[in-house]
Amino acid sequence: MHFHEEVSEVNLELRSHPVAITTTRDGQGCLVLDGSGFIGAYGTARSLGDLSSLDLVAPPVDIAASPTGVGYWVIDSDGSVFSFGNAPFLEGIPQATENAVSAVKIEPTVEGDGYWIVDRRGGVHSFGSASFYGALVDDRPVEGLRVVDFAAGLGGRGYLFLDSDGQVYPFGDVPYFGSPALLGRVDAVGLISRPDGYLVVDARGAVTAFGDVANLGSPVGLGVSVLAVA
Repeated sequence: MHFHEEVSEVNLELRSHPVAITTTRDGQGCLVLDGSGFIGAYGTARSLGDLSSLDLVAPPVDIAASPTGVGYWVIDSDGSVFSFGNAPFLEGIPQATENAVSAVKIEPTVEGDGYWIVDRRGGVHSFGSASFYGALVDDRPVEGLRVVDFAAGLGGRGYLFLDSDGQVYPFGDVPYFGSPALLGRVDAVGLISRPDGYLVVDARGAVTAFGDVANLGSPVGLGVSVLAVA
């Protein structure tokens, strides 16, 4: 966990393996989603409910905190959306299409009145105020492609995809600064967007910075296996 300029290590009290993490809007807390749908709250984060008591049809895959209030969204692999607190429910993939997908990411707009849901082939589904700038599935061959993360540009005029090989794909008016895939094959797991660039994290914990973004270090060599970033 990273709070402001200090790095803290916290023992997670979960019921299953962790699958996703999101930070609170004040940057001093986080919510961790596990495979059973349970949500652990740490720092200033508040738990407002979870999926652990539901008979889920599909496993939970991602969680996103509301950028404007107290609430969060959780999605399962079918793209169904579960909203908590003041995070608005704006429907999910099952309400938008009959085509089956394997959802991997939900990303809210800056105002919190919309969100994108992304599937592993690079499909994008926009809800509420979230604008559509194109989909990776429409732009490139999907053979062997596995999208692992997605981040909106901080100006709200585009977004970035990250695949498991470490390739970053920009859409809309969002700058491209490079990909770790160009430095050699990596097992990428996370993408963190910043005002002047972005960071890509791999499963070993290696962090690669692109653009005018500081790399403050990584846990490489500590024997960790990174599952998700925020």
